[in-house]
Amino acid sequence: MTETETRPAIPASLASRPVKGGLAQPWANVELADGGVDFRTAHHTRYAECWKQCLCQSCGNPTGDPAVLICGPRQVLNRRFDEPPTCPPCALYVSKACPMVNGHTEVYPSRPRVSEGHRGEKCTDPGCNCGGWVETDPEHSADQGGQAALPWYACWIHPEDYTVTAHWTKTRCTDLGCEHDRLIVNGAILNAPPLKVFLVSEPGAGRIWRKLTEDEAWQHATQALGGTNG
Repeated sequence: MTETETRPAIPASLASRPVKGGLAQPWANVELADGGVDFRTAHHTRYAECWKQCLCQSCGNPTGDPAVLICGPRQVLNRRFDEPPTCPPCALYVSKACPMVNGHTEVYPSRPRVSEGHRGEKCTDPGCNCGGWVETDPEHSADQGGQAALPWYACWIHPEDYTVTAHWTKTRCTDLGCEHDRLIVNGAILNAPPLKVFLVSEPGAGRIWRKLTEDEAWQHATQALGGTNG
């Protein structure tokens, strides 16, 4: 199978983003010096901008109305989201291009993130947009390495229907080593039911992309978590 057969077409919404390995590189992820990104690590400044301005995490442009939240079963049930919004064209692209979201990956990777290795050159300014990056939120950097994957969903929403959430964390200066309390955006709470919900994928089954009723989405998400709402 050739790369062109395994990589989906890049939509016009991502035309300005760099392409590496046949994939458009998302705007809100940590950029690497070689032109790629760390798909498992968000650039916290851009992450916060996505939530506060309803920017698409993939292309960096305003999502428009509606926006789409790609999420797991817990988010469907409790309406607390951590993945920033996407615009509809980018949501469709992600549902095909990302091996985690399209259901081809059954276990979250446990290997170190690429930004922690030799490709992740560091910069002293956590707010910059260069290829380097500094960890500013240890709480948000934890991932689910080694855990079994769960289904993915796509929730269409009005941008005005969510409230941004944040938490306090201690960050260390890179030069002096002193610590400061800092308020960090960590997601959003949806204040109204989604306009519509699609089942994007199930681990091992691959991409499904099927519209669910509100009751079907609730039941499916509950079953995915073993019959609980946690």
